[in-house]
Amino acid sequence: MQNLFGENIKEPKHISKRTKKTATYDKRNKLNDLTGAEWQFWTKTVISKIYPSNLQHKLRSQHGGQKPPQLCADLIKVFSKKGQLILDPLAGVGGSLLGAALCERNAIGIELNEKWVQIYNQVCQLEGLQQFPVLVGDANEKLKEIAPVSVDFVITDVPYWIMDQVTKTRSAAAARESKLSKFNDKNLQTKEEWLAEMKSIFEKTLPVLKDNAYMAVFIGDMYRGKEFHLLSGELAHTISSIPGFVLKSDIIWHDDSKMLHIYGYPFAYIPSLIHQHILIFRKEK
Repeated sequence: MQNLFGENIKEPKHISKRTKKTATYDKRNKLNDLTGAEWQFWTKTVISKIYPSNLQHKLRSQHGGQKPPQLCADLIKVFSKKGQLILDPLAGVGGSLLGAALCERNAIGIELNEKWVQIYNQVCQLEGLQQFPVLVGDANEKLKEIAPVSVDFVITDVPYWIMDQVTKTRSAAAARESKLSKFNDKNLQTKEEWLAEMKSIFEKTLPVLKDNAYMAVFIGDMYRGKEFHLLSGELAHTISSIPGFVLKSDIIWHDDSKMLHIYGYPFAYIPSLIHQHILIFRKEK
């Protein structure tokens, strides 16, 4: 047994046969390239890992909903193998596409707003990362251009109902419009209209996904209108109503980088949401 410097060392006696077995790759693994030990680690339902603000974070932050590319890469490594095809039908500034490049996957994105696509392309050039194609337009239409049963894993971050359209008023620092553009440039949607829009997109996502392949959907809950909205549960129910999509897990991403505000003090309790949900679905017959 050798250490990181290539020096021969004695194997610790406390290492069990089971530990050595799970530290190797099982050739029967058709889902990913992880060893048993890595697989075990990523079955945890809470991600508390702190991700760096890198890969042109300031540039990408023009989009209010961008996700850490390395978080996306971690998820991509769990649900796909090297060289496979990743799809993000709501790509934004391409955090998922950057993540795919980091872990040697191929990818394709769809994004309504060309501004975000231009930022993604700029980041790729500045960082020297592979630049994947992004179809500009409505996902409802552009998904029809992707070959059926061709995608190995879908990962996406949906627009959060009216989160990207309502003026924030709880503090002077937040009293301005969200950096996110209005979804489809539409008037303020009701929650029912938003859910119907999401269902339409994921109904068209299902046919391009391979059988038994997975989909990860980022979604945050919200507090609006003096009421807490469990958007994660409502979206999970909506996608699960599409025949073929089966909900497999709800992973909590604890984002410790979130700044805390004193909401409601000293009159009423209002939560500071420092977590998001990652809904995991599988395409099953």
